[in-house]
Amino acid sequence: MLFRDLFLALSTNRLVAQVVTGFPAFKRMSRRFVAGETLDEAIQAVANLYSLNLHVTLDHLGESVTEEGMARAAAAAYLAALDGIDRSGIPCHVSLKLTQMGLDLGRDLCLANLRAILEKARQVGTFVRIDMEGSPYTERTLDIYRTLHAEYANVCVAIQAYLYRSQADVAQ
Repeated sequence: MLFRDLFLALSTNRLVAQVVTGFPAFKRMSRRFVAGETLDEAIQAVANLYSLNLHVTLDHLGESVTEEGMARAAAAAYLAALDGIDRSGIPCHVSLKLTQMGLDLGRDLCLANLRAILEKARQVGTFVRIDMEGSPYTERTLDIYRTLHAEYANVCVAIQAYLYRSQADVAQ
């Protein structure tokens, strides 16, 4: 539990991210999990994986934004990714984190960003997976998911299996 908490804390530290991404050895190791540093690289990686009969999720890395402009920029990146998916013709979906969409800045901002992404995903013919974040966000994440699922059939939520409450959340 101690190491999990340590790694979760390090994962949100921007200085750690800059140090890690600056070293070539770390870049090589991360290529297995990070499809590319640009959308074109990511779409090419998706195409390569799809040719091997693998289905993938695109995720624009980032979470816990602190400014409205950052949340809107993250939403714009997802809209661009959905355009890229559409142009490629490869079946792929996206996953995102609500704190990246501005949840900590306000529910309305987060919902507005998500609705734009869900509309685009519906046009493209794909879906959006909301990633579960830490325990303090569980109830708010499920609330936003339920709100959006009433409007959009192309949204789902990932549930963290290690939470004691997860079985009850899935049953709802």
